[in-house]
Amino acid sequence: MIDKARAVTKEDVRRIMLKRRREMSREEIDCKSQRIAEILLSLDLIKNSKTIMVYVNMPGEVRTEKIIHDLLKAGKTVVVPVCIPQKVDLLASEIKGLHELEPGHYGILEPKEEFIRPVDPGILEIIIVPGIAFDMHGNRIGHGKGYYDRFLMKVPPFAKKIGLAFDFQMMHRVPVCHFDVPMDLIITESGVKEPK
Repeated sequence: MIDKARAVTKEDVRRIMLKRRREMSREEIDCKSQRIAEILLSLDLIKNSKTIMVYVNMPGEVRTEKIIHDLLKAGKTVVVPVCIPQKVDLLASEIKGLHELEPGHYGILEPKEEFIRPVDPGILEIIIVPGIAFDMHGNRIGHGKGYYDRFLMKVPPFAKKIGLAFDFQMMHRVPVCHFDVPMDLIITESGVKEPK
């Protein structure tokens, strides 16, 4: 576990959390992801929103296929991120189904070139964000490249940022930098965490 007797860096947190994620079984990830999806999809915030951006999970992250499938089925406009490594930024792209995705940058599923439909970040109502660790103040640690922090600076103030995580990824406090963008809500398998 993290040694609280010394200053903890983002790299310390990444190392420990990624190790813990690798120790999870496929069954554990699937079961907890299912619960997280149920909690998220039950929120009035989701039910009352039209345009929702959802990350497509990497191995070890909270799985998002069910979330994307159910939002599309409910008639929502579903947007996923496309990595732009040259700018270290994300492009928001609408999808009509999971069949439109293929492995892209970093092996993450992204829309095939013919299915890229750019969306103005200004119309996004909800952005569902991955992370390696979160804290009770809404702060987040990502993979360290800054893609989401850059992107989240472009979304309107009314857009709700929701982090998805497993319970063990929640910390009392994570190290933050001035450009880190906090979450409005974090959802784990045990429920909704509202930052203090």
